[in-house]
Parts: sequence; structure tokens; C-alpha cells
Amino acid sequence: MKKSFSLGHDMSTVKEDERIVKKDIETLYLGNLATVEFDLRLPRKGKYGSKITWTSEDSRFLHDDGSVTRPKYGIGKRTVPLHATFQYGGCIKEKVYEVTILEEKNKIQVSRIYPTRLKAELGRTFYLPAVAVVETVEGEVISHAVDWEQGEERSFEEPGSVMIQGVLKDTAIPVSAEVWTAAKLEREMMDTAPAMNSFPAGAVILKPGTAFKAAQDRSLAFLKEVNDDQMLYNFRAAAGLDTCGAPEMTGWDSPDCLLRGHTTGHYLSALALCYAATGDEDIKQKAEYMIASLEECQLAFASQPGFHGGFLSGYSEEQFDLLEQFTRYPEIWAPYYTLHKIFAGLLDCYRHLRNSTALVIADKLGDWVYHRLSRLSNRVLKTMWGMYIAGEFGGINESLAELYTITHKPEHLAAARLFDNDRLFVPMRAEIDAIGGLHANQHIPQIIGALKIFQATGEKEYYDMARFFWQAVTSAHTYSIGGTGEGEMFQQPGRIGEYLSDKTAETCASYNMLKLTKALFAYGPNTEYMDYYERTMFNHILASCDHKPTGGSTYFMPLAPAGAKSFDVAGNTCCHGTGLENHLKYTEAVYFYDESDLYVNLFVPSTLHWRERQVKLMLDVDTYNPGNVSLRMEGRGTFELKIRRPYWSGPDCRMEINGRKADMAADSKGYICVSRDWQDGDEIKLFLDCRLRLEAAPDRKERVSLAYGPYILAALSEAKGYLRLPLREESLQESFIKETEQHEIAFRHVADDVLFIPLAHVYHERYHVYVDRV
Repeated sequence: MKKSFSLGHDMSTVKEDERIVKKDIETLYLGNLATVEFDLRLPRKGKYGSKITWTSEDSRFLHDDGSVTRPKYGIGKRTVPLHATFQYGGCIKEKVYEVTILEEKNKIQVSRIYPTRLKAELGRTFYLPAVAVVETVEGEVISHAVDWEQGEERSFEEPGSVMIQGVLKDTAIPVSAEVWTAAKLEREMMDTAPAMNSFPAGAVILKPGTAFKAAQDRSLAFLKEVNDDQMLYNFRAAAGLDTCGAPEMTGWDSPDCLLRGHTTGHYLSALALCYAATGDEDIKQKAEYMIASLEECQLAFASQPGFHGGFLSGYSEEQFDLLEQFTRYPEIWAPYYTLHKIFAGLLDCYRHLRNSTALVIADKLGDWVYHRLSRLSNRVLKTMWGMYIAGEFGGINESLAELYTITHKPEHLAAARLFDNDRLFVPMRAEIDAIGGLHANQHIPQIIGALKIFQATGEKEYYDMARFFWQAVTSAHTYSIGGTGEGEMFQQPGRIGEYLSDKTAETCASYNMLKLTKALFAYGPNTEYMDYYERTMFNHILASCDHKPTGGSTYFMPLAPAGAKSFDVAGNTCCHGTGLENHLKYTEAVYFYDESDLYVNLFVPSTLHWRERQVKLMLDVDTYNPGNVSLRMEGRGTFELKIRRPYWSGPDCRMEINGRKADMAADSKGYICVSRDWQDGDEIKLFLDCRLRLEAAPDRKERVSLAYGPYILAALSEAKGYLRLPLREESLQESFIKETEQHEIAFRHVADDVLFIPLAHVYHERYHVYVDRV
């Protein structure tokens, strides 16, 4: 209990008020809060007269009125703090009740079970998949855990076909698997050499005066002010070292939070990316100090009893022990996720700063992971990775596979494979979209890791999984702004208009989808990748940052009517962590190249230094019309320039080279190709047909977003319901007046006097990204 005070009463009255409040707190009984399955009855008045107000810390499962939404089967129980404020007269006291809400029973009704067909090699241990893919009577496609007769481990001695039986877990529904056995199985391999390469960050410089450069500058200014010793606080405290008088971390990194340490990993990555993009020496020194200090922590851990060599974290090894006992969230919170962020930061510092100490730390940490996990059974591993949030491991399989490409230690690659997650990988191998109901950002990084394993091994199935996953997400699970997921979860394919809330489009998910997109593009240079990249970078990532140098970022991007952005500054959430990196990555995919071609993918004002060719390319975009693009060459050389023709450009496009009209037909991959012996001063001007258009939600055709070129426009309005506007494609251009006085890009609807501006330009205003056309 806390918070007790009185106002304007004499002492006797004060004591009486306090007595009544205490008696009401003592006598109030809400029932057994340890196993809640039904709505709670929350009285508004105590037995002795106190007024009671209720506030839940997690309205997804417990609302302020006591109504309960049980976690779906497979997620596990959830404990929600429920705050009760008692007031009588001038006395106010608060009590917090811990309400544990049980997950739903398994009520699945199956209409179809997808075939499970497998191949096994004679004489070798073989593991049946932990899941089967099923379709429910409601039409939802999901992966469901399976209990196999006689367990999941097998060894076959005779060639041929074997049928194995089992049941869907916690049901009596039968399931079978057909296993073909042979003396030798050959894995299908694929060349791991990418078709093209991205330029290093320092080769591309953003031009001033743009929103992208402004966001990058704010990130630089913020990083310079960060207290490095505060970022090291949890690590030093856990390792038994002096915390150097630094203040404690806050939010998800506070000393009592189970995810502490993750922001420090993102901070390392942000410093590395910032130095690569800006060359700022202060940033480099901060990164070097962080790495040297983390090495001290790692050595200190190794000298303490109860710790294994190589371990490094902001807490002890206890959470890892508990995960192996299948302890659920929130009793533990994703220990391997936090470890991945540390890994990624170390490897980014090695990659961009060539800091050898960062690699030494990562090498030892990789050994620690291998020795810890290699002793566990397949059943334990698969169960862990299938657990909601507790088993979330970020993209640690990516970091371990990348580490292997540097160290060439087979243990590091073996450790990466130990994170293969059947719940996701089984349907992806079969090219079945069963991601509905999965935690979005728990699984996107796992696919990035699969792609990295392909790059380390050449095993094509990992590439194919990544390619199919990307296609599934971008074609059927994406909002108009490029973001995905509602309440952190993937929904069933095509269900977009049905899920427009204040908890749409977690920023972390877009961070990882862009990372996956860039990696896939290197193997298949097609405009569909960069069309998605542009959509998400321009309309979600750029829109997610605070307009002041606070390091703040949105967690969700609200898409409900009258949504408003909220920037996490001190909460140190996952999206605050990726937000530290996001605005230092804008140059990553603007240009790509191979031996004979230069690709211009994104129309971001910038200067490219192509040092191998001794050529500079300057790209400019009209501030008021993003369809007007110019490219000017400095230097000479013979190569083919390939310019993406964006999905939003209409039929009335033209191109000029040195003032003369030129052919701008696109190739089969969507690129305008210009091959010539380039001379110093050559200039290309593109006049893309940039006009207003409507993009409808696939499940609600009347629910649309208004777009202009690459930008999704938001209507500025505090109206609580969906705006209803007379919008028709055939008369769309005439329905709006373009305004340029207060905003660079703005359109006002003539009939309804509603102003639309790019979502990235919205700050604290309330907005509508989706409206209803009538």
C-alpha cells in the first residue's frame, strides 16, 4: 500500500477518513486471483463508504471494469497488476492486486490437417516435427503441437515408407506423418554469392534539408549525450563490479526488470551504425569504451562461482536455467532475446569499427551458447522455442551463423541450428502461411537467422523459407504503411481492415522486415522488394521517431481513428532499442551494385561515392513532388544505370538525359535501364507520374488509405469514428486542393475541409490513416 495524504481536514476527521479507507481495503475480497477464468466483479464503493477506482496495467487481458480476455491457448497464463485507488474524504490509498489469468482451454476444431511428408536417412537419429499444420473450422491455418506415439526420436534401418501416428497436443485428434527412408539424402544446395552488393554506410551521404537527414542528425545528437556508464550499470552490477556512480537504467532495463541489458546491445549497434554513417570520432570513442568495459564484465563473470566461461549479460544465468524447465512469461522474459541484442551489438562494432575485442567477446559468448544448448534434448529445445515470449530468442541464430562465417568454428554454426523452431519452420518449408496467431517480432528475426544459415552453408531450404515468409507477410499481413501485426500478433491472411487499433504495427517488426528485405534483394534484384522497402521506410520507420533529439520512438503506430503517436523516451522498450538504430540505416538500400550495374532503388536525396569506379552520383528529389527526380554524374565510366520504376508511378512518365527525351521502358524486374559511357556532368531527369490514389484494405474495400507517390497520407482530425468521405478513383484528383504553405506535401479535401499530410510529418496531432469512402 502507498500514497496516503489528506486535504483541509482537522486531525480527528483525517484519522476517521483513514480508518474507513483501511477497513475497506481490509474487507474487500475479490476471490481467488491466482487462477482467474471469468470476469471480476470490481465494486465502485467499499463496504464502509470509500470510493474505489480501478486501473489495469494490461488491458489486453484485464479491463478496468473487470472484464477478462483470457490468453489464447498456447500463450500461457498472464499476471496483470490491478491498481485499486480507495478514497474517503481527504484520504486516498492505493493497493495493487496481482491477477493471474489462465490461458484458454484447447477448444480447437479441425477441418483439415495438412500432410506431413518427411525424408530420413538410414542409421541416423531422426526427429519428427514438433507441430502439424492444421486448418480450423473457422478457416484459420495454424501450426499446432503434436504428441507422437513413442516420442519424436526415431532411427530407421530399412528403406521405404513408414507411417507414424500421433495426436494433436491436448486433444484426441489423430495426426500422421509419412516418412520416406533412404541410405543417403542429399541436401539441395544453392550458390551463396549474392547477385549484387550494397555500399558501405560511409559511401552514401544523406543531403541536408530532408526529413531523413534530420532524423539521422537527431540520432547523432542523442547518442552523444547518452551516459555510457548508465548503459553499463546492469552488466557491472551483475558481474560484481563498481557501477561508477552511474544512475540505474529505467523501464525495461531497470534493475528489477527481466529484460535488462537489451537496450545496451542496441546502443552498441547504434554507435557502430552512427560512426559508419557519420565518421564522428566521439561516437567511435564511446563504442570503444563500451566494448572495453563489457570485456571487463565478461572476465569478472568467469571468475565468479556459479557462472560458466564466456557468459555476459545484465543478470545471472538463472533465467536460462528456468527456461530449460519451461517456465513461462512473465516469470521469465526471453533471455536469449536479450543475449541476441548483445551479440548483434558486438558484431556490429566488429563490422563497422573493426574492433577486435568485440569479436573476442562474441567468440567466447558463442562458445557459452553452444556448450549450454548442445547438452539439451531435441524435445527440450523445440519446446523452449515454441513458448510464447519466454522462448523468444530474437535473431540469435543470425548472430551465431554470422559469427561462424568469421571464426569458422563448427560449434558456432551448430549453435545457430539449435534454434531451428518447428512451429515456424515446418509450415514455411511446406510454403503454407500459418503465421496467424504468432507473435510477429518473435518470429521475423528467426527467418533472418534462417537466411544467414543459408549464407553460411548454401542449404537452399533456408533461403526458400525466408523467401516464402517474406512473400506471405508482404502480400497478406501488411498495413498500407508497411507495418504488420496487431497487438504484436500476426492475424490471419488478409485481415487488415478488421484490425485497426491503437496497437497496430509494432516498430520492431518493420525494423526486422526491412533487414530481411534488404538481404533477400541481394539475391533477387526485383522491384517488389524495394517497393515494399520504400513503403515501410517512408511511412513507418521515418514516422516513428520523436521530432526532438530524445531517442524516442513509437512502440505501436496507431491506425485506429484519431490515433496519436506516443514516443518511448525512458521506457527502454524493444522498439526504443531498434529505434536507436533505425534512423542511422536510411542509406543502406538506396544504391546497390554488381560488376557492371549500378542500381538506384530509393529516391532519397543523397550523394553516392562509388570509389571503385571513381564516380559520384548525386540524387535529388523535388520537395513538393516526389515524382520529380534528378541524377547527376561526377566522373566517367561505362556501366548500366538501373533505376527502379516505382509501383506508384502512373502511365504518364518521361525521362530526359542531358535535356533530351530518352526511353524509359522497364525491364522484367521493374528497372529502367540506361547503359552508356557516362561523362562528367551527365544528368538524368525523371518525371514520374505522381498522383493521388486510394489503397483499400483487402477485407474492407470501403476502408481506404489516401496516398501520394511513396507517401501514405494521414487526415488530421480528432473525430472518434472513421471519417466518411466521398472518394472515387475517377475524380480523386479533382476532390483535393494541394497546399504548400504550412506543409511541403498537403492536400485538402474540398467538400469536407479535411487536411491530409504524410504520416511521417505528423507529430502530436491526432490522425486517420484509414477512412471510409462513401
